[in-house]
Amino acid sequence: MKTSVSAALVVVLACAGPAFAQKRRGLVWDDRPSIVFGEDVKVDLRAKVQFDWRKFDPQIDEDTFDFRTARVALKGDLTKHFDFEIERAIDTGDSGFGDWKDVYLNWSTFDELRVKAGRFKMPFGLEQNTGATDVDFAYRSLASQIISPGRDRGVMVYGEISGNDLTYEFGVFDDDGDNGELKEPQFVEEGEDLKGVGPSYAGRITANVMKPLPVADNLKSMRFGIAYTSAAIPEGLNSLRGQSIYGTEDFFEPVYTKGRRQRFGAQFDWTPGPTGFKAEWMQSREERIGQSNRNQDLSDFVGTGWYASGTWFITGEDKDDNINPKKPLFQGGIGAIEIGARYDQLEFGSASKTGTAFTNPRSEHLVSNSDRVWTFGVNWMLNRWARVITNAVHETFDDPARTPDPGTDKFWSGLIRLQVVF
Repeated sequence: MKTSVSAALVVVLACAGPAFAQKRRGLVWDDRPSIVFGEDVKVDLRAKVQFDWRKFDPQIDEDTFDFRTARVALKGDLTKHFDFEIERAIDTGDSGFGDWKDVYLNWSTFDELRVKAGRFKMPFGLEQNTGATDVDFAYRSLASQIISPGRDRGVMVYGEISGNDLTYEFGVFDDDGDNGELKEPQFVEEGEDLKGVGPSYAGRITANVMKPLPVADNLKSMRFGIAYTSAAIPEGLNSLRGQSIYGTEDFFEPVYTKGRRQRFGAQFDWTPGPTGFKAEWMQSREERIGQSNRNQDLSDFVGTGWYASGTWFITGEDKDDNINPKKPLFQGGIGAIEIGARYDQLEFGSASKTGTAFTNPRSEHLVSNSDRVWTFGVNWMLNRWARVITNAVHETFDDPARTPDPGTDKFWSGLIRLQVVF
């Protein structure tokens, strides 16, 4: 598997020159392999590969080498009115294919009203709805990984009003997203969905609120947004859980819940020239109806997270959704170099702060715990297809007894990621 992926990397880097065919029928290369059937019918072959090399201090039970991502996809246009995407993970073991990612059909005749149906990311979370190969750091913030719902099956209406000054997204989904997947063994067999979850409802609105104001032009690109989700969750140890930045160790175990899970979110995004600034706040509230030892209602289980980040392309590229190096490697330059820093925090606990706090999952007042994370990064884009990400990460936990290494509350880690996407 490693050999085949390395071969694919060589092929991608060798194709770093200009596209050699455009707007013709048959198999062509237009930034990526494509099959063109006609003026409005086109299918692109896409792939994503990510390797991680990691180091931890103090050392914890994590692999030094991590084959983070391997995916293949078909994405294209079916006339002027419809587009689609089918993406699936490649299992790094012997089982072949892994989980389905995006599988949807999109009707996009009008900018003001579009409809998407299938499996895709629910409209909650700026960073979560940014592709894994486009995020500023190797790992998304804790809140984006855990509170944001992620992908699910559903139908969503969305659109842009007044030239993207205002956008809206509203959808109905089958469950409550992959990140909120419920896995209590006594209620569900491995590989099955837990019954009684959903349907869920999600919506998000974003706007350039500064554009009509008499402010400097570079402030007019500031974008603000709000989001909300709601879903029913069955009785059991089915709450969200706090996990470390690498997603393998719990710093807050699940508690007994029953009722509704709601999420509230706010986001900020500003990309003046080669710099970018992002921030998000989000909160989850899960009901615990009849979950005390005496079958009485307990206060909501609450998760609150936020982050703020800043990045700068020191080589001068504009910070937008399709960044290409001004001078790619092997074409007269060194590529694009970006530096950045992010602080994020995620805390779990109970809404009630009255009386003695306990860690028992049926307690009215739960002992809270949080993870606070600094991430410092350097991104090197060799060309439009390849990127090397270097991150230094520092985590601090409130409760030393609930960490990846109980008794130690502070951890450093370093990561180098090789990323190839076309």
